[in-house]
Amino acid sequence: MTKTSSTYVAGFLLMAVAILMLSGCAPKTSGAVRDDSSLTGVSEGLKPTGEYTGPKLRVGVVNFQNKTPSKTIGVGEVAADILGTILQKTERFIIIPQQDMTSILDQQALGASGAIDPASAAKMGKVLGLNAIVTGAVTAYSEAEEGSDYLVYKSKKQIARVTVDYRIVDTTTGIQIAADSGQGVYEKKTGGALGLGSKSSYDPDLRDGALRDALTKAMVNMLPQFERQEWTGRIAKINGRTVYLNAGQKTGLQVGQVLLVQELGEEIIDPQTKVSLGRAPGNIKGEVMVTGFFGKDGSVATVTTGTGFKNNDLVKLKK
Repeated sequence: MTKTSSTYVAGFLLMAVAILMLSGCAPKTSGAVRDDSSLTGVSEGLKPTGEYTGPKLRVGVVNFQNKTPSKTIGVGEVAADILGTILQKTERFIIIPQQDMTSILDQQALGASGAIDPASAAKMGKVLGLNAIVTGAVTAYSEAEEGSDYLVYKSKKQIARVTVDYRIVDTTTGIQIAADSGQGVYEKKTGGALGLGSKSSYDPDLRDGALRDALTKAMVNMLPQFERQEWTGRIAKINGRTVYLNAGQKTGLQVGQVLLVQELGEEIIDPQTKVSLGRAPGNIKGEVMVTGFFGKDGSVATVTTGTGFKNNDLVKLKK
C-alpha cells in the first residue's frame, strides 16, 4: 500500500470515528412525570369500563384561582382546560367548555372566577343546566434545574412542581360536596457528551405536565364522589301534557324511562351570616315518561301523574 493510500485510509477511518463520536454526542431529551399516574397505574381508574351507562352529569369546570406566590401566568386557565379534558375522557360526564360558560355567564352578568358561593353556584346551575361545578386554586408552582457532570458527559434536569386545591359544588343546593388537594411533578432531562446538547431552556410543557399529573390524581379521588351525586335535569318548556327536558340521548336517557318531577326547594339563608346555605328539598309534583328526543341533548316526555309543573322544575330518576 502506498503512502498516499495509507494516508487516505487513515483519514477515512478518522472521519468515521468522528462521525460516530458526534452521533453519540447528540443531545438526548426526555420528559417524565415522577410518580406519573400512567406509570403507577393510578389513571386506570379513569378509563371507561363500559359499565357506566348514565345519565351523565353535566359538569362545568371554572377557571382555577391563581394563588401562586409568583402569580404564574395562565396557570388557572390551563388547570381548568386540563381537568375538563380529563373529565371528558372518562366518558361519564357532559362537560360544558370553559369558553361557552364564560360567554353565557358574561351575558347573564355572572362571574366565572374560581370564587363560587352557594348563591352563584345555584344561579350557574340554572343558567347553564349544570349538575355540578368543579373549581379550585393553584396554590404553589415552582421550577428548578439540576445538573451532573460525568467526565465528558453532562446532563441537566428541569423539574416543575405544583400544588392544586379543588372542590365540587352541587348546583342544585349550592352545597360543597367534596374538597381535596394534590401535588404534581414533571421532569425534563437533557444530556450530551463533550458539552453538546446539555443546555436546558424554558419549556411551557413543564407547567402543563405538572398540572396534568396533579389533576389526574385529583380526578381519581373525585370520581367516586361524582358518582354518588344524584343526577337531575330541568324542565325547559311545557305544552299541555307534553314536557321538554334539557337532557336527552347524549345524557343517557332512554325512551320509556320514568322521571320524578320535583319543585326547586326554598333557599335557606343563615340568620347570622346572611349567607345562603343552599336549597331545601322540594316537594315531588308527579311523574313524566320519556317518549322521544330532539336537538343536541333534549328529550320529550309525557305527564303520567301530577299537575302544576313549571319551567325549571327538577326531574330525577325514579328509583
